[in-house]
Amino acid sequence: MNLMKKLISLLCMVLISVICLAPFTAFANEVNTDDTYFNWERFEALEHSYSLGVTPYATGLIVDTKLGIAKDKSTLVIIGYTKGNNKVIKSGFTKVIVQRKKSNSKSWSNYKKYTDLYSNSSRYNLNKSIHVEKGYQYRVTATHYAKKSLFSTQKINATTGYLTF
Repeated sequence: MNLMKKLISLLCMVLISVICLAPFTAFANEVNTDDTYFNWERFEALEHSYSLGVTPYATGLIVDTKLGIAKDKSTLVIIGYTKGNNKVIKSGFTKVIVQRKKSNSKSWSNYKKYTDLYSNSSRYNLNKSIHVEKGYQYRVTATHYAKKSLFSTQKINATTGYLTF
């Protein structure tokens, strides 16, 4: 009987460990085939570019942001996060826009747009990947967002450098 209790305890511990250690990514309300999971180590191993550091504004709702792109063969990987302070109840991105241009062109055009990417918590993790065409330079612009209440929100714009495919 004692052996049976130990086996059941061990089995419960293993199941809890598997559930707790599974990778977690927050996604928008809609199901999107572009959702993916790249961890930071895998991302850093690829050719990549980040947005320049952004200083949070006076409201201080957003305490940290990151936005980056990476090149994985013919796939553009987009990774980032918006982190709010402990009073933030909703965070994420109001928009994430993939832009492209021919190397001899001066203007960027929108290629793919994601909107309303949020979680009902103080942190949202962004993780997308899309197949792109060769012969273009790609970058991403985004607006980080945090909400404390109906009348207390903050937005910060960011733009990555570009990668050539």
